[in-house]
Amino acid sequence: MNEEFIIIGKVISTQGNKGEIKVIPFTNSANRFKELNSVFIRKGNNRKILKINKLRINKNTIILKLAEIESIEKAKMIVGSFLEVEKINAIKLSKDTYFIFEIIGLEVYTDKDDFLGKVENIISTGSNDVYIVKNKDKRELFIPAIREVVKNIDLQKKRITIKVLDGLI
Repeated sequence: MNEEFIIIGKVISTQGNKGEIKVIPFTNSANRFKELNSVFIRKGNNRKILKINKLRINKNTIILKLAEIESIEKAKMIVGSFLEVEKINAIKLSKDTYFIFEIIGLEVYTDKDDFLGKVENIISTGSNDVYIVKNKDKRELFIPAIREVVKNIDLQKKRITIKVLDGLI
């Protein structure tokens, strides 16, 4: 991933037939999108900045109408793309709070230094996030991102240390 940009969402489908797209946000607040005038669309190694013409929030998704995307055919071409902003325009996070893209890919170890796997995805449940960790056998572990479990996140070492509570894994 390019360190100059951060991912704030993913285009998951088209919406209607006039070129609107449905986006799943990768931020805690969908209102973050209301502050934007434009976004970068990235598909593979290609990145293009597009102006946001219209935006509405629909439950857990964002519906966007972007400049240059006037038809359902053009909208279909960007399904699967990521929406990014320049890192310098990222919102400032409070202490011990991380962007999703910073957590995905980190290795997870127990406080006894046993390797559990890598964070593949994050589910936001409302009360807390849940890290989906895939181990070497491709089995998924669901680790709640709560203080009682997550003891340390070290972005430099790309490592999360957790305390295994009874029944957790």
